[in-house]
Amino acid sequence: MLNYRFAFGIALFAFCCTSFPSAGLSQQEVAARTISALQVETAPEVDGLLEDSCWQKADWQGGFFQLKPSPGEPARAATRVAVACDQHNLYVAFRCFNPTGPAANSLINRRDGNMDQDNAVTLYLDTFHTRRDCYYFSTNSLGIQVDGRIGEDGRSNDKSWDCVWRVAAHEDSAGWTAEMAIPVSEIRIPQGSSQPWGINFRRNYPEYFETSFWSERDKAWRVSQSGDLVGLAGFKKSFSVALYPYIVGLDANVPSLGRKTIYSSGSTEVTSGADLRLNLGSAANGNLTWNPDFATVESDQDVINLTRYETFFPEKRLYFLEGAELFKNRINVFYSRRIGDIDYGVKSNGRVGQFNYALLSVHERAVGGEPSSRTSVLRLQRDIFGSSNIGLLAVDKTFSGGYSRVLNTDASLYFPSHFKFTSQFVGSFPSGGGEFTKAYFLRLARETDIYHYHLRFTNIDPGFRENVNQVGFIQDDDRRELDSDVRYEWWIKKYGIEKVNMHSMNNVFWSHSGAIRNVRLNQWAAVTFLEKWLLGYGNTYKTELFEKRYRNHSMLAEGGYNQQQWNSYSWIYLWGRNFDLDYTQLVLRGRFKPTANLSLSYSFNRLRFSPDPRQQSTNLHVLTGEYNFTPDLWLRLFTQYNTRHDRFYIYGLFGWRFASPFGALYLAYTRDRFDTFDDLLKPLSSRDERAFFVKLTVPLTLY
Repeated sequence: MLNYRFAFGIALFAFCCTSFPSAGLSQQEVAARTISALQVETAPEVDGLLEDSCWQKADWQGGFFQLKPSPGEPARAATRVAVACDQHNLYVAFRCFNPTGPAANSLINRRDGNMDQDNAVTLYLDTFHTRRDCYYFSTNSLGIQVDGRIGEDGRSNDKSWDCVWRVAAHEDSAGWTAEMAIPVSEIRIPQGSSQPWGINFRRNYPEYFETSFWSERDKAWRVSQSGDLVGLAGFKKSFSVALYPYIVGLDANVPSLGRKTIYSSGSTEVTSGADLRLNLGSAANGNLTWNPDFATVESDQDVINLTRYETFFPEKRLYFLEGAELFKNRINVFYSRRIGDIDYGVKSNGRVGQFNYALLSVHERAVGGEPSSRTSVLRLQRDIFGSSNIGLLAVDKTFSGGYSRVLNTDASLYFPSHFKFTSQFVGSFPSGGGEFTKAYFLRLARETDIYHYHLRFTNIDPGFRENVNQVGFIQDDDRRELDSDVRYEWWIKKYGIEKVNMHSMNNVFWSHSGAIRNVRLNQWAAVTFLEKWLLGYGNTYKTELFEKRYRNHSMLAEGGYNQQQWNSYSWIYLWGRNFDLDYTQLVLRGRFKPTANLSLSYSFNRLRFSPDPRQQSTNLHVLTGEYNFTPDLWLRLFTQYNTRHDRFYIYGLFGWRFASPFGALYLAYTRDRFDTFDDLLKPLSSRDERAFFVKLTVPLTLY
């Protein structure tokens, strides 16, 4: 029966793939803008000065449109762009004007920082012209690099994707200029490059709260509303292989926990491994890893969880992050944090015709009494109806004596006037004669960057969480759920008010037996003033059924300054009732740069219960500091202290990317000191774990 169900699901997906046309409804309702790439024999010098002769002949274009604060209006911060190419690279030039003065006031000075909060530009490249997926490359007046991939017409954003490319910027009396060089060997492109690519350009100007685009759009990450890039060269790209071996030295007072070592003496261990990266032709790539090391990944930040559900922690391990955007769904059936240390793994992603695909398979070693296992994930996504798609996701975890298998189908359909319909259906297949369980949702939404509203129905069978959570992240099951979300942003820009935001989130779910388990009515509004101050208020009515019915109501007041830029400050004060206890919570956050190279951020979270029989009241301090000597040479410090368990954690990292972005030397130090308690809050033990790591990765081009 298990094999029959899997075969039926795959057959149904294949039928849909061959039954739908590849074009039809389109998000693009007006003719796309077009820009021509100038083919050059002599490459421009990437110095940010724009003095090369090719830029005098290029197709320079401006006329950017605001996305915010006045959608569709001409941008107040003018920007001009031009494109050139040769057989190996795409070159892009930017001329950015600063209407409030020549100083760009750029603050982001580390690779992959948040350019949304800086005076910055972004290039979007939809190389297959699918109007769904694209690469993006950002920089500011300091020439800092940010790159990533967008999937499903903006539904997913893979910020962990990195490649080798060049950029330079230069400030002058009018503003600043920048040049980019993108090697086509680093990105997936179609065979033969005579067809147009999708392209767009973005400019952020925080002084005016302004985000503008060359090709007008209604949502920041929407790929389907890009323009066209024509006149491309016959790019040369073929099969290539690069090896990235590493070696890690570890000195620690903690057990090895199953780490594979090549040398061990006392508390000192040495381990090694490697990644093999392959460009499989022009449209696909692969990665083989052996004994990957995650020693330099910092710990999760402590979270104060006032619910009875499991806390979700994001993935931080690079091997699982790269290319993971296709695996994401609302019903989260693949959660890579369920996978521990792995011996070896293989993954690949690419595009074949109308299909996007992603494949991941890893072997997890036995640790702490848990058996070894193999987890495999296959994702297929087929283009239909212009910018819409349907998808299949299959997950299998096999271990000694059993398995957990999940089959998922989903669809995202885009309609005119900003409407979008999404759906997902999941079946779980446990071993040992376990019962088949399912989950699904249907959602209709209308959204732009100014407004969003949706209505969604979700069904999750009893037992679904237990079946799926060996590979996925399901907080709860036995629920039929109806939720709505309304969000709107009004740009006033007079009477001392910059904008007004409103958000209404309402949710109710009941068990399959018909009992109302949860009702949540959440309303929030905030005003941002012209002086960049924000004041907000929210109210949450919530009733939850567990061993009895609880009324967990709360209210919120907040304030902040300069929220649209990196230097910002905010506070939140909450008060109410949580599981028969009165509580108050104060959260303070601040980010600032004392010098051009030093960035500091601090948050303080104070929680108090009354009464407090389980001594849950706590203070949580988190401090992060980073000093960038250059964009590829930096020192980072992360520390947190939680008074409830007297937990003190510190993580320090010195990094040098000598062959950016993959060839690097890292020196890391961690210390984790904490107390453990029994269920009656009696102290059991105190632990103090310390470790020092040295990790070296050297890239080797094999072919």
